[in-house]
Amino acid sequence: MRWPITLSTAHLVMRPWRLDDAEAVYRYARDPEVGLRAGWAPHASLEESKTVLKDILMAPDSWAITLRGREGMLADEAVGAIALRHQAANAADPLPVHEAEIGYWIARPWWGHGYMTEAVREVLRYAFLVENLAAVRASYFEGNEGSRRVQEKAGLRPHHHVEGVVDHLGATHTERVQSITRQEWETSLAADPTDAGTIARQQSEAAGIIDRLPLIALVRSGGQTGADRGGLDAAREHNVPICGWCPPGGLAEDLPKPPGLLALYPELREGPGQGYVERTAWNVRDSHATLIVSPGGLEPRSGTEMTAIFAERMGRPVLVLEGSNVSETATEALAWLRSLGANALTLNVAGPRESKMPGVYELTHDIMANVLG
Repeated sequence: MRWPITLSTAHLVMRPWRLDDAEAVYRYARDPEVGLRAGWAPHASLEESKTVLKDILMAPDSWAITLRGREGMLADEAVGAIALRHQAANAADPLPVHEAEIGYWIARPWWGHGYMTEAVREVLRYAFLVENLAAVRASYFEGNEGSRRVQEKAGLRPHHHVEGVVDHLGATHTERVQSITRQEWETSLAADPTDAGTIARQQSEAAGIIDRLPLIALVRSGGQTGADRGGLDAAREHNVPICGWCPPGGLAEDLPKPPGLLALYPELREGPGQGYVERTAWNVRDSHATLIVSPGGLEPRSGTEMTAIFAERMGRPVLVLEGSNVSETATEALAWLRSLGANALTLNVAGPRESKMPGVYELTHDIMANVLG
């Protein structure tokens, strides 16, 4: 593949420079905010822009950045520049063989749109796949955070720095040099491909994954006797992962000594606060919804009522099942969960302890088994 060559991305066309680009160059390069960040003076006249165009920009591996179909833009108007230089801009910091340096700028109206990162990524692709380079560098003067972010988003990472670099205006800077090797680029590309075909396949795959997600992805509970363990055990039997916050030492009424209920449910985590109040709040907080199994309703001033209050105050959906018929309550719970309009829910399961309401373990277990099944 020989020069001249045009590079295209989703939003950009990067083409070789032409003599008729001089007016666009002058229009944008006279902005003092553009050149000063890179250490060159704003263009003072159209004639100066013509000279820069002919002597610097119109060279191999140097492209005019244009925007695809942008409303209000002149067709094919150059709004920035990007180049792959095989000799470093700073002669005191030469490039190794088989490496190059990317230089770039874009007009101020297009800052913050992601265009420059998109352009740098495409030039990296060209550098590694077409020119077969071993590494590519880019640099910025310390304090130019916009340029630093562009480079980091494109995958470049700190390589070295040079003190006392004097720019074309006579100002002295610390120059930060960043680099990416071909191997690093290939690894990042495999992890986050950007070509249109791969993105389309990923979107299709994502839709399929969402469709296949279960209604409930995690069952959360504090692990106490009764409703808590009924929910956890039913989840285990249906291969649904479990989690939850429990009191320090795994404290439970039937397991008062460490590791307590953590020996039965090592997936649970200890909260730092003593007692049950904090873990009750955290289990509500860390769930999409809370299901309370409490035949006959909520006991006033109980931990179960506290669970419902936490859910309401945190804006989490909560359903209290007050009946004792497994089929009816499971149907009610399933309809409620589906009404939430989401899959892969983390469901907090709560209710009275077994000592307070004998049989609540079995009831909760059977309700959850029906829901999960």
